[in-house]
Amino acid sequence: MIRFFRSLRKRLLTESRVGQYPLNTIGEIALVIICILHGSGLSAAPLFVDNHGFVLGELNRVDLIGINRQLVGGEVSIGNNGSGEDNDAGDELQRDYVLNNPWDFCGEQKFYGTLVDHMGEFVVIEYRTPKKSSLLQCPSTNEIVAVYPVSRGNPAGQVLESTKISMPGKPYGVSVGRIVNAQESDKYNKNWSVVMQLGNSGNDFLHMQIVDADLYAFALECLNSATKVKIYHVELINRGSDPDRSQTFVWKIETKPGNL
Repeated sequence: MIRFFRSLRKRLLTESRVGQYPLNTIGEIALVIICILHGSGLSAAPLFVDNHGFVLGELNRVDLIGINRQLVGGEVSIGNNGSGEDNDAGDELQRDYVLNNPWDFCGEQKFYGTLVDHMGEFVVIEYRTPKKSSLLQCPSTNEIVAVYPVSRGNPAGQVLESTKISMPGKPYGVSVGRIVNAQESDKYNKNWSVVMQLGNSGNDFLHMQIVDADLYAFALECLNSATKVKIYHVELINRGSDPDRSQTFVWKIETKPGNL
């Protein structure tokens, strides 16, 4: 790296105007700036974080919006009998995405008929962020990808443990409820997270992260069927720049009798 900097400096000193820089030199300058930012910790994350996820809740509002009413917007009450007054279901993925309750969405007009058919029912909304440029008229940041009725079947398995978290002899917590949000993010490669509504209903939500692809897939099965689950989790204290912030990781998911 030192040799590279010296070589670059020599080339820059021999060229007096920016217009004389060859394209490969400009590319090298950009690379150096990126390396410096990443190395200093100023900008280790991508500028835009793509999220792909699913929300479980009761569909209670659908409208045609935008110029000439060519777009659809709507709202879901997350989980079962959760109040929507100033309630957040969790601060997700290092503050890149906050799951609000009620949760709003927007999308293309083609979803309108299907959404109206499921009004007043529990549904699973598949979404992504950021939304595409054709939806900039929408006030919501969540773009609907698909809507599904809640599956009435049970997940294929009854219990699944993480293969990447070792728990023997370590303290852990246990929570019971339903998974009402599951999300994959491309920040720092791949991140998976879930939000659980604790108990049978209400406004108590717990945000957790998952480190196994198989465990995340199992969580999706439980969300799609609104299956009641018992989640075993471990808390990791963040000792970095924000020491008051902690993260909860899922160790094991176990299904329990009971669906919505």
